[in-house]
Amino acid sequence: MKPPVYSVAVVMALCLAAPAVQLGAQASPVVVVRGPTVVAFFEPVMGTDLENDADTNEVLADFQLYTTQVQGPLKRRGVEFQVLYERSFRMREGGKVATFRPGKVKVGYYLVAPGKRPRIEYGVMTDVDLLQLTDKYFGFAAR
Repeated sequence: MKPPVYSVAVVMALCLAAPAVQLGAQASPVVVVRGPTVVAFFEPVMGTDLENDADTNEVLADFQLYTTQVQGPLKRRGVEFQVLYERSFRMREGGKVATFRPGKVKVGYYLVAPGKRPRIEYGVMTDVDLLQLTDKYFGFAAR
């Protein structure tokens, strides 16, 4: 039997997934890169997808848990952090705009800073792993 926390995560995932589908139907959002930036992305899913696929449900719940936990530490490091439930998004740095479309894996993290080549990591990362990656990528001292 799954613990009560699992049930809460499932309900939260269902509530958060429905608006994501509607948002995903609009033009892809633009993220403006002014400094160190991390975009956590997850392909929009419908409530029925979550009901029928326990694996997707679990991945989404983990993704939401870890992105919530990492927000504060990233903010304290001066990193702009966004969570997007989209099939694609655009990154604007100065006058350049680039569209990002994930490959086969529809969940991951897009790290970028002005003048720096983006780094994309696919799959769900724990908050600790994502913090270690951002510290290394952005050149922050080990914390």
